[in-house]
Amino acid sequence: MAGSTSSLVICAIGIYATFLTWALIQEPLATRTWPNSKEKFQFPNVIALMQATVAMMMGYLYLKWKKVEYSPLKMIQDHWKQLMLISLTQSSSGPLATTSLKYVDYLTYMLAKSCKMIPVLLVHLLLYRTPISSQKKVVAILVSLGVTIFTIGGKDGKKLKRSLDSDGNSHKLQGFGLLSSSLFLDGLTNATQDKLLKANKAQEKGERCLITGAHLMFTLNLFVILWNILYLIVVDYKQWENSVSVLMMDPQVWSYLMLYSVCGATGQCFIFYTLEKFGSLILIMITVTRKMVSMVLSIVVFGKPVCFQQWVGIFIVFGGITWEALNKKKASIPKAKSA
Repeated sequence: MAGSTSSLVICAIGIYATFLTWALIQEPLATRTWPNSKEKFQFPNVIALMQATVAMMMGYLYLKWKKVEYSPLKMIQDHWKQLMLISLTQSSSGPLATTSLKYVDYLTYMLAKSCKMIPVLLVHLLLYRTPISSQKKVVAILVSLGVTIFTIGGKDGKKLKRSLDSDGNSHKLQGFGLLSSSLFLDGLTNATQDKLLKANKAQEKGERCLITGAHLMFTLNLFVILWNILYLIVVDYKQWENSVSVLMMDPQVWSYLMLYSVCGATGQCFIFYTLEKFGSLILIMITVTRKMVSMVLSIVVFGKPVCFQQWVGIFIVFGGITWEALNKKKASIPKAKSA
């Protein structure tokens, strides 16, 4: 239990650290107007292609470090349908969510993303018929509720109220449709990854064909590369041409692009390890609470003010997580005694 808890804490810290750094690099990369080209580097498929390439190479090193016996090429032969589905849903979810910002405000977008545990739970229950304990269902709802209350309680929540007073059409059906589609694809991605790992462990534990998080990291990024290349060639070749033009005129963009890709790839190592060892619901719990944890750190370090509503959200989230941890500890005591 202690080893498992320490591993989870390390994974959470790794995910928070790498993706907070990743977000800091993302902002200047995507929003800065570069001096020579006079353009912003807003080429999402090119950025996704670069990140997937770096992540695939890091995934290959991760495989070598784990010294796995199951070849990733053999895994592709055995599970290519699931890998194509996961990589396609993973590649499609982000652009759909980004496009929704044309129709809904940023807070609505953030609130939807804060509830990612719910679609994962629903896909597990309705599509894959995965047995999930009542405790995990309650924790998923508590975490989603707590993060929602925390987000609404902040400055963004006040901005939303003002914008709704001035603009009754801020929430359009198209935006909710795009957000709902993005959330469903997120749920399908995480639940299918989880199912692939768990089914493989149940059927082939101790054999040469065991799938690990490293396998998924390498193979999924390979498929993401193929999907983005196909999109750039068939649908939006102009995006590729424009990105090459900006990179040639402003070569300093390369350093931001590489740092962004390395941070994302490093974060993926922690993500796929967490998925392998703890499952998709725990992984999503870590990712959706990332912003809130960074806020709590700023409270501790810088004394940043927090309103009562945000404190309620914080207590709900950490109360749910603590309750689950205590129940797991109780469940592990009889096992330890019987051993």
